[in-house]
Amino acid sequence: NTSLQANVSSLFEAKDSLHGNISSLLQANKTYQARISRLTQTDRSLQRNVSDLQQANTILETLMTLVNSSLARANTTMQTIVSSLVQTNHTLEARVSSIASLLSVTESSVQILRTNFSALNSELSSTKAQSDVLEGNLTSTWTYLRPLINNGPVYTVWGKESCPSGSERLYYGFVAGPFRTHGGGSDVQCLPRTAKYGRYADHEWGSILSKATYQMQGEDKPFSSDMTNQSIPCARCEAKGKKAVFMQPATPDCPSGWNREYHGYLMSESFNTINKPRTSYLCIIDNPGTQSETPVPTNIIRSGPQFVRAAVSCENHNKRCVDIRNSTSSSGYFFGRELTCSVCSK
Repeated sequence: NTSLQANVSSLFEAKDSLHGNISSLLQANKTYQARISRLTQTDRSLQRNVSDLQQANTILETLMTLVNSSLARANTTMQTIVSSLVQTNHTLEARVSSIASLLSVTESSVQILRTNFSALNSELSSTKAQSDVLEGNLTSTWTYLRPLINNGPVYTVWGKESCPSGSERLYYGFVAGPFRTHGGGSDVQCLPRTAKYGRYADHEWGSILSKATYQMQGEDKPFSSDMTNQSIPCARCEAKGKKAVFMQPATPDCPSGWNREYHGYLMSESFNTINKPRTSYLCIIDNPGTQSETPVPTNIIRSGPQFVRAAVSCENHNKRCVDIRNSTSSSGYFFGRELTCSVCSK
């Protein structure tokens, strides 16, 4: 019995120990269950990570394929570029060689040009010296020729103290001619208003000049106003730049190519002058003037040339004159009609 109690007691102790072990095992099982749950979660997470890694691997493989393809194309392109660069390098080397040859030729040409330039510079200096001499000669020649080029023939404006436009007045004055009873020259002169004498004796014999006057009376008036017994003014003029001047009677016009300096009426000494020297025919300007003074005294009028209008004479008075070249045709002249005139230059 004691032994049995002891066994029972051992059994109870064993039971308690077993209960304790079972409790420990249950506790351990819970712990293992918790760990298994955590491991399961970890496994799921790992599976997700593996799936992500697989996707990433797929993407990487795709990227690698693309990169490899790009690298292959890039390599091909680089090879093409390198080949082109090599060809370009060969071309540049050839050009550099050509440029070097050209530079060598250019240096020789530059040296030749320098030599030629030096020679031209010397020649230019010599030419400049000659040019300076020529310029001096031209200046001297122009100084000599300029007055000759600008100068022109001299003519007289009868009836006015002024010159036409384009002509230069040398002087002005009055018309004078030979004294009626003392002989003298056969022409008249344009005397300046003031005389300058040399040696003189103040005597009244010799060739004497007296003032010329207009004598226009009755119907003998080709001008608009009566200037009878008035002295005739005049002016000596230089036709600048012209070569020739002449007086053309019987027309107020000038030939083709000639310029008209002035026009007027042909006048000369009165026809009733007896035992007096003959005077020139003058082209008195149209609308003439008189000297700015009182009328000429009677004794002077009677002693000097008296100018009247000029006209032609023909057999049949008051009719058209017959042409002297052909007695059956008219000449265009009328008996007693005042003749015009013109002074022309060229």
